[in-house]
Formats: sequence, C-alpha cells, structure tokens
Amino acid sequence: MLSCVHHAPHFSLFHTLKSGQFFRFAEQDGLYTILRGQRLFLVRQEGETLSYEGADLWFLREFFALDQDFPLMERALRRDRRLWEALDYAPGLRILRQDPWECTAAFITSIASNIPRITGNVADMAREYGLPIRLGPLRSHTFPRPDRLDDEDGLRKLKLGFRAAYLVQAARLARSGILEEIASLSYDEAKETLMVMPGIAEKVADCVLLFAYGRLNAFPVDTWIRKVMTRMFFKGRKVPDRAIRAFASERWGDLAGLAQQYLYHWSRRSGAFTSRRPDPDFAAAARVR
Repeated sequence: MLSCVHHAPHFSLFHTLKSGQFFRFAEQDGLYTILRGQRLFLVRQEGETLSYEGADLWFLREFFALDQDFPLMERALRRDRRLWEALDYAPGLRILRQDPWECTAAFITSIASNIPRITGNVADMAREYGLPIRLGPLRSHTFPRPDRLDDEDGLRKLKLGFRAAYLVQAARLARSGILEEIASLSYDEAKETLMVMPGIAEKVADCVLLFAYGRLNAFPVDTWIRKVMTRMFFKGRKVPDRAIRAFASERWGDLAGLAQQYLYHWSRRSGAFTSRRPDPDFAAAARVR
C-alpha cells in the first residue's frame, strides 16, 4: 500500500508516461516505478487520486505539472476543432518537467532510433555509470551525471554507436554549466545554445526545451509529426520542417508544444495515420482511465 495520496483531476498518468516524452519507468498492474534524476519513486492512479511513495508532494506536482491550470490550456486548444480527436484520445496528457541533463542525454540517444531502443540505451547507461539507489526492496541506478559520462569506448560497448561521441562531448559542455544558462534565455537563444552541443539539431533541441524547460511553445518535428501535420494541414504536400514549426506557432502559439504531444501520441497509437490497427491497450485506456 502506498502511503501518500494526492487529488489530481484532469490528469492521466498512463497517457502522460506512455506518450514518448520520458523513458525511465516501468509499469506492472497499474503500479509505476519511476526514476527521475536522482529519485526513485512509485505511483498509482485510481480515478482522480494518485497514491505514491518515495517522493514528496512538491516534487510530484512539479514533475507531473499538476500545478498548471490544465482545463484552461485544454479549452484553449479545443478552439481548434482539428485537435478534438487527439485531445479526446488521451485526456489528461501533460508535459513532464524532466531533469535537463537526463533529458538532453536521452534525446541525443533518440537520434535515428526508436522508443524501445532509447529506453534500453538509457537504462544501460544508468546501470553502467549511475549510482545505486533503493526504495524498500526496489534496487536500481540513477542516471549518470555529466562527470561520469566521459568513456566513449564504454558507451560504444553499450551499442550507442555514433551517439557515444555526442554524449561524451555533450557531457563536457554540461559540466561547463551550459544547461543552467538556458533557463534564463529566450526560446530562440536557448535553442541556439543547445544546438552548440554535438548531435543536437532542431528536433532534439525542441524536445529538450519542451520536456525539461517547460517551453510549451517548442514544437519538435519528427517523422510522426511531419506525417500528421502534412496530412491534416498541408493537404499531403511535402513542406520543410521550418514551415511546419512556423504554422504550429501561428496556430497554437504558446501551447504549440502541448498540441504537438497530443498529435504525436494520437498519431502513433490510434492508427489514424498508418495502415496498422490501433493499439488495443491504448484504446482501452482511453475508455477507462
């Protein structure tokens, strides 16, 4: 039994964690084991109630963005009828607030990869270079801080390939304080600063700004978003990513990143833009959670 309880209306733990923005969690029978930065904790959702262990309420509200006026944000997005299906598919999806270094490293590993592989890469780095952490009988490892990721050969042995060099160089820059500087910069300045780091192009920079720094105007464009945006808004015409980002900024403004996450999750899982059938686990979750 988890000892702490918090009321969390308009929030879906399931859709938030399983929407591809975060990679350090495991779920069994509705109980989630989560590692964020240097913390290991457990959380379960039943209706609008979160039960948790291993984290304090301030941390929980910060990480899951429970301090935001989500109904207000959703109402703003619902002014666009084209978003209704994506919003209805994953009610309560939030943008997490991740540790900047962990998020940066994870999305560097995402280059030319996929979610299962990224998840495995991140877990391998933690096991090899992180510090032991425990919560009762649970044992795991924290994600390694930048000063522990200076072993390119070792990272290549973890099947990170060309990303190993990027991670080592990014860790060196992180040790210089570059990630701390970003919080005080404008969106354009922050994005430009992140792209100084080897391997970080616009998509990864926007992911980091959205998922670690809460810049909800950031609009990462990957294969899925490119597909859904061109079909929904550009009549299937091939357009450059910069045109997609400009369109999103104009249409959804400071909530473009939240719209992006709904569209990304919906397009990947619903089958709406692929020939495959909808994921049955997600279809069921949309009905009952």
